[in-house]
Amino acid sequence: GFGADIPTFNRYQHLGCTTGNSAGGLADPTIVTDWQATGGWEEGYHAIIYSIANVPESIDGINLQNECNTLDKNLILVSDEDRDNNDYTATLEDMKTYIDDHDYILNLVVDSTVDGNLDNVGIQLSNGGHDHTVFQRDGDDGGFTTYTKSDWYYNFITHDLGWAPYTSEHYIPLVIDKPGAVWNVKSLRDGVSGNEALRKSFTNAFVETKVEEISCPGGTIIDGMCISRTENSNSGIGGDPHITTWQNEHYEYHGQCDLVMASDPKFADAKGLHIHIRTKLVRYWSYIKSVAIRIGDDILEMEGSADEENNVDEPQYWVNFEYQGKLDTFAGYTVTQLTPSCVSKREYKIDLSPTYEGQYIIVQAFREFIRVKFTGDARAFGNTVGLLGDYKTGKTFARDGSTVIHDFIDLGNEWQ
Repeated sequence: GFGADIPTFNRYQHLGCTTGNSAGGLADPTIVTDWQATGGWEEGYHAIIYSIANVPESIDGINLQNECNTLDKNLILVSDEDRDNNDYTATLEDMKTYIDDHDYILNLVVDSTVDGNLDNVGIQLSNGGHDHTVFQRDGDDGGFTTYTKSDWYYNFITHDLGWAPYTSEHYIPLVIDKPGAVWNVKSLRDGVSGNEALRKSFTNAFVETKVEEISCPGGTIIDGMCISRTENSNSGIGGDPHITTWQNEHYEYHGQCDLVMASDPKFADAKGLHIHIRTKLVRYWSYIKSVAIRIGDDILEMEGSADEENNVDEPQYWVNFEYQGKLDTFAGYTVTQLTPSCVSKREYKIDLSPTYEGQYIIVQAFREFIRVKFTGDARAFGNTVGLLGDYKTGKTFARDGSTVIHDFIDLGNEWQ
């Protein structure tokens, strides 16, 4: 916010940092009570850069890098004007790069009325600024709802022509296709000046959206679970053996043993999902020889074959212990079998719809090698434990669910 006389009057200054307390207050409330409510140079680009650059190494005796497990970097710019850039030369592209390079999520509380309605308290912009989610007041008890809108934002977001005519050019592009959003400062002011219902709706929409950004960056929260907006199609295990965690971290583990790849007893309303692999040692390396998948009471086992002369063209699988049993479905889910022109390569795709629409478990066999991978998100796989780590955090937990194992040999030994 605006400082008093130091170092320069009427310019954005860094007023300080503090921590919260158990009562919901601030350890040092002066950082939000001693600012100036008026100023003559509202240069938002300078405010953003100055604020990010001046976060101290320690706040209230807490070293941010050494004592915090994660740092959620959020910045909120509040301004009822567009830029006063007569003596500050940063460009829009400069700002995008600076914010991205420092891993911040930006929210804008600026002059931006959506569809001419102050009840539209905020908007999140995507698809280059054409497709949007609008946050709208709902009722008089602080509720809010959302609706979608498809149009270029500059066709329906308006600004005060006296104070903020260039807000669409200066600020809104900074949050397009980003987790942050644009919030209408006029809705906030109207709420504060007497419209209590609007004030509550603005506050609740803003706070809930910020919580989602912090706890689920890049995704959305459904039934308390962080759902990625993009499918996870890289995670899995294959080859000799290459393991890619849910957070796309790669490692290898060589041995001859049975391993828990992924397990979730709560999968599909407590049916349960358990995927185990068996590795085979060859000299100084190993490969995945077979996989067993259990959903509910049904078990599917698959393995590769190195016998090119006799049965390489035969699928090697067992359904509930029956060799080459009927495999149109498994545990109530449709199974698609793909056989490329190379007969030694096969693929089996388990479609988890309708429980988890558009999500799959895929098993591939090439000669003696087995690969298991996934297409989907946290709705199907968010609670799994095992070699792939924790879906939400990427941490490679031990079986106790709390100890983090950083050595991959120890991790493999743990999940035998």
